[in-house]
Amino acid sequence: MTCPPEVSSAIAQILRIGILNIRAFAFQKNAARCAAEADHLHNLPQLLVSYSPKLLDFYLDVEQPAFLRDTNSLGVGQFEVHWEALRTFRDRLAGGSGA
Repeated sequence: MTCPPEVSSAIAQILRIGILNIRAFAFQKNAARCAAEADHLHNLPQLLVSYSPKLLDFYLDVEQPAFLRDTNSLGVGQFEVHWEALRTFRDRLAGGSGA
């Protein structure tokens, strides 16, 4: 299934922010945070290439909360607008399907 533009746009921004964060944390020699950022991002390209509502659910219900846990939610506010866009899309999709 083709990834909906609202989803691909939000994911592209999450990837951009995460890659910039990895670079910044690498310069600070913060390997643990680099690993947390990379773990957060590594499945997102698959969501872009092979979009499915289940993959989006997995990201929002499992991977994003794990990232918040791994980082103690420190310095993750820049992602929030994009996470909210994904949640809004998912809620709208669920509402349209009668779920």
